[in-house]
Amino acid sequence: MKSINSRYYNLLKKIIITLGLFLVMDTFILGIANVEGDSMHPTLNTSDRVIFLKLPYFRRNIKRGDIVIFSPPESLGREDEFFVKRVVAVEQDMYIIQNGVLGINDTEVFEDYICPEDYIDKDYCYIEGIVPEDKLFVLGDNRNNSNDSRRFCCIGKRLVKGRAILRIWPLNEITTFSNPYN
Repeated sequence: MKSINSRYYNLLKKIIITLGLFLVMDTFILGIANVEGDSMHPTLNTSDRVIFLKLPYFRRNIKRGDIVIFSPPESLGREDEFFVKRVVAVEQDMYIIQNGVLGINDTEVFEDYICPEDYIDKDYCYIEGIVPEDKLFVLGDNRNNSNDSRRFCCIGKRLVKGRAILRIWPLNEITTFSNPYN
């Protein structure tokens, strides 16, 4: 009888520890985001699911090329959603978009993660600026179908929930995300 109670106690202890670790990871370390819309196509598509790193120190180390999950600015009135976009400029970077070409700090950026055929004969507006301190300039990889910094300007780093590290759905497209600028 004692060995049965001992086995149940050990099993219960393992379950509690596992649930505790899961809760800590879900609350502080990792999150899962569901992609809605085509703004990050071809990198991410509607219904893709990604795991993102939530650790707070990450906000200090956001780099150009990182795919981030963030709360949209209040001005959009979409507080209950998360956006997924690529960071193309960080604080103090000078950005310019002219004729569909992105330039950062007077250098044209080669963006092989977007589909150039989607941008032929498109009417682009000219935009330029300098990213303020503690802000980021983010764009969707599908520039023709993205609600991004071209519309709502730079986002505060405090809005960033994490950095996408792994696509887990669909299963046949499991992918880790590497930074194209490294």
